[in-house]
Amino acid sequence: MKRKAKRLFAAGVGGLLGFGAQAQTNVTLYGVVDAGVEYVSHAGSDGAGSMYRVSSGNSAGSRWGLRGTEDLGGGLRGIFVLESGLHVDTGTTTLGGRLFGRQAFIGIAGPWGQVTLGRQNNTLFDFFVPLDPSRYKPYSLLAHDAHFAGRADNAIKYTGKFGGLTVSGLYSTGYDATIAAGSEVPGAPRVGQEMGAGAYYTTGDFGMALVYDQRRGTSVATAGNLERRYAAGLIYTSGPFTAVAGYRHLQGGLTSPGFRSNLYWLGGAYAIQPALTLHAGIYRTDRRASDDDAMSYTLQAVYSLSKRTDVYLNASYMDNKGRSSLGVASSLKTAPGLGQTGVVAGIKHIF
Repeated sequence: MKRKAKRLFAAGVGGLLGFGAQAQTNVTLYGVVDAGVEYVSHAGSDGAGSMYRVSSGNSAGSRWGLRGTEDLGGGLRGIFVLESGLHVDTGTTTLGGRLFGRQAFIGIAGPWGQVTLGRQNNTLFDFFVPLDPSRYKPYSLLAHDAHFAGRADNAIKYTGKFGGLTVSGLYSTGYDATIAAGSEVPGAPRVGQEMGAGAYYTTGDFGMALVYDQRRGTSVATAGNLERRYAAGLIYTSGPFTAVAGYRHLQGGLTSPGFRSNLYWLGGAYAIQPALTLHAGIYRTDRRASDDDAMSYTLQAVYSLSKRTDVYLNASYMDNKGRSSLGVASSLKTAPGLGQTGVVAGIKHIF
């Protein structure tokens, strides 16, 4: 349940966040708690052994956060977000142990859009969640390319919405500050650099997105290495039915030798009844000039017990070819050329 704590809450946390109750900042405390019981086949690095575990964030990443706004007058607002990821199964933080690893930014918003500074979602993350049949659950598009849910440290971002068109641009002076000398190196501004731009347009029942993302190596020696992604997606919604399709081309130049790959996906969702929704998706990674390809199939059922609490059942099968070793989720791997099955049942609560 989102609790808008205005004067009293602002006074309580104002000293920590650097503002007083007199600023009359509206602060929202929010979060997601998600955990389930999971089975994964061929879970060892050599493909041997199955895994049974309690896992976190199977339907949505578990998190808690603070979101604030202040009316500055003249149509301007001061804004901030501090969002921390957590593993419900162990109580530990996610994303490299950062306190606010999911998001941490501050900025100014107005009729022209908003400009924000800090650790932020990249442009792929901003636009492609609704264009993934599985909507970024672990068994999803992210199993083929986790950078679709990428975040960048030290980022400057602009986002503007003009009718049915939303545009965004991001520039990071070092996308991963946990790497020693991996970003913001004096005299080497290209180290760890990331930039991206994208647009999302909706008209009637249709929507589409186009995004470009580019990253450089995280050392002085590799700053000239480039990794580029070009992605496009379509969505059609009619009543309880949603269909999506997408494509991403990757030019992988951060490692040697470099490679190129194409990723295609197709799927959708259908609300059988107001409380029950099914999601299904097919994803294929085609590595150019190689037989190291992979295809996965996902099926998910979500039943709403209330407006804030869901139970779910997710299943996926990853079919690897050649030396591909993708798992059903980005955090999982298997032996080259071996298939993997994952099934998880759990509960999610939003507050």
